[in-house]
Amino acid sequence: MLRYRDGFSEIATGSPYLDLRDFENAGVRVAGRRFGARDLVFGAGDPDGQLYFLLEGTVRLYKVYGEYKEATVALLKDRGVFGELGLDEGGRQRCFAEAVTEARVVAVRKPVLAEIVKRHPAFARKLFSSFSERLRQSDEAIESLLSREVAARLSTLLLNLGERFGETTGSGTLIDVRLTHQDLANMIVSTREAVSKVMSEFQRDGLIEVRNHRICLTPRLTEGIVSLSPRTIRAAL
Repeated sequence: MLRYRDGFSEIATGSPYLDLRDFENAGVRVAGRRFGARDLVFGAGDPDGQLYFLLEGTVRLYKVYGEYKEATVALLKDRGVFGELGLDEGGRQRCFAEAVTEARVVAVRKPVLAEIVKRHPAFARKLFSSFSERLRQSDEAIESLLSREVAARLSTLLLNLGERFGETTGSGTLIDVRLTHQDLANMIVSTREAVSKVMSEFQRDGLIEVRNHRICLTPRLTEGIVSLSPRTIRAAL
């Protein structure tokens, strides 16, 4: 497999998602911009004339509601696409995008992408595949909110994060992103206090372990989401 080194990371071609080589093959030169952890990529209300492609790092999308409370709507890592999905411009961003870790992002104007799609079917397939992945993540976010119980919502979220960001270890699946209890609360529209209680119960029940500020999901979590202990349910209330 051919690889392209851009000075920040080594990106493999042949991926189902877009990388720098795909833009070069389409005759478009782009330059990635670096963001530090907690830097804002764009804010709600900014013009939506560009799509953003995550080359490296982790970015979260969130909305502000109520008294400045935050609700995370997506967590993206390596090759994610974000911004208002679609190739029409003239609207405004509906959420905030913030780097969770050091990240590198490419921004491409939508009219440029529209022209590339007309001339390069392979590029179009990858772009729409990226759109599909973002929509799947939105479905997962909605799924994690269907239950009224914090414990069930948190279990669903952890399993989704494990699927997307997990690394298999000898004792389970390690989520390779540092997430605070407040981060988790923002993802399920809950409070830090409620999430902390449930996370403590999950640890006592052997559903999760915490290693160097990272969450490890044990095989028992799959069973736990179906049959949570009464103690865990009480903690969620």
